Amino acid sequence: MEAKITFNRKKLFGPLFWHLLPLLRDENIRYIFVEGGSSASKTHTIAQAIITDMLERQYSTMVFRRQQVDIKDSVLATFEEVIAQMKVHHFFKPQENKIRCMFGEEGKKKNQIRFRGLDKEENIKGIAGYDVVYNNEWSQFLERHFGQQRKRLRGRENQKFICDWNPVSSKLWLYENWIDKQKWYDLPLYEEGIPYSSLNPEFAFKRVNKEGNAVWIKITYRDNYWIVGHPSGKGGFVDKHVLADYEYDRVHHPNLYRVYANGERGIIRTGGEFWKQFNEITHVKPLKYDPTLPVHVSIDENVRPYVTISIWQIVDKEIRQIAEIPCKTPHNNAPKAAALLVDWLKARNYEHAVFLYGDPSTRKKSTIDENNRSFYDKFEAVIMEEFQVINRVGRSAPQISVSAAFVNAIYEGQFEWNIVICDECKVSIDDYITVKEDENGAMVKNKVKDENDETSVELYGHYSDAKRYFITTVLKEEFKRFKSGKRRTGSIAGSTSLS
Repeated sequence: MEAKITFNRKKLFGPLFWHLLPLLRDENIRYIFVEGGSSASKTHTIAQAIITDMLERQYSTMVFRRQQVDIKDSVLATFEEVIAQMKVHHFFKPQENKIRCMFGEEGKKKNQIRFRGLDKEENIKGIAGYDVVYNNEWSQFLERHFGQQRKRLRGRENQKFICDWNPVSSKLWLYENWIDKQKWYDLPLYEEGIPYSSLNPEFAFKRVNKEGNAVWIKITYRDNYWIVGHPSGKGGFVDKHVLADYEYDRVHHPNLYRVYANGERGIIRTGGEFWKQFNEITHVKPLKYDPTLPVHVSIDENVRPYVTISIWQIVDKEIRQIAEIPCKTPHNNAPKAAALLVDWLKARNYEHAVFLYGDPSTRKKSTIDENNRSFYDKFEAVIMEEFQVINRVGRSAPQISVSAAFVNAIYEGQFEWNIVICDECKVSIDDYITVKEDENGAMVKNKVKDENDETSVELYGHYSDAKRYFITTVLKEEFKRFKSGKRRTGSIAGSTSLS
């Protein structure tokens, strides 16, 4: 028997609550994904929805965090706070890493909210008896954790997962191997007949997957009535200090603003960046391919995690990266990567020569290839079947620290040239934000383990290398003067043939 609970909606709930509650009760929905920036009240609102639904339908919830040590002062504290705010504390009894629900029929008073960390993976066992599994800060989990959970949550009707996270990187496994592999369709941003249920139409979205078993919601602080005030003018709270902090980040820390204010995928800067003068607001914008101009292609042979192809055009004094092709397996070899570039060019009816740049080591003869052909030879051969190729790969690679200083000087405005990156080059932008510098000015390419085969992979730095090879070559004379200490501006050699 379900109980009916009534709360003051203006004083307690933001719009996300009214979207979550019907999803918890929809037997067709298995997965509820909630992403967004900070101060969006994701955890707080999810706790409100779970507690309300548990009281009415009487079931148990399992809450996971990546580390057990983080639970007490984070998600457990949030649930206890919500219970107090909703004035239902007499229905719940806090215990060690759990909250017992004492409401309902005598035989159903064993319902509980259990909290576990995944530093012990065996904690995933035994979730079959729960109706809801809530993965808090999902971006910190490993993919295999979610895989095990999906197999173990079984045997009951309307069991479901709720997962929330901050979009700190576009490289998260949950995007690459789960969310981005599905087809999504937009849903209304309001719940029919529910006042004040509308999510912010500019920054939020609500989507359902093609299979109809998952709903994906993105929210920001603009959907938190205790930051921006209640739309009725009564209730909520306008937090002028938080709003001022976001405005400061918008001007001074654009990547932080993009991720934590706008809920967009990004990389968080932690200091020691290689591209110190790269600014995501100043140097990233929407760009389009110009069919009247040739393209400049810079490549990097590193096949893990991908063969790097960056595509550039030069418009007056602006050097534009208009596209990227990260050639992951099974396209991470010279012929297949080159074929992807040919497809990109042919799709645009390209009619010019292709200017080709890259690491000089790509021209080293191979001892494996039966004809001793290098990576570059094999790459070029595929392109030449369709287009004229003009080889601009240097004889030697530019010194890392000096070339980085040169490109940073361009970013900083010390030259009449300007570098702009297309906002669709997500992998490149992540690379430019993330790659670090060591004490000698060299590039630090930290390695991570590939979960599939346990090998070490240099995740970042490849688009940064391709950029260095291209810009120091295309601005060859400027780079020479820069190295000699003469930083006066000038035109690039052969500029009429390049642009």
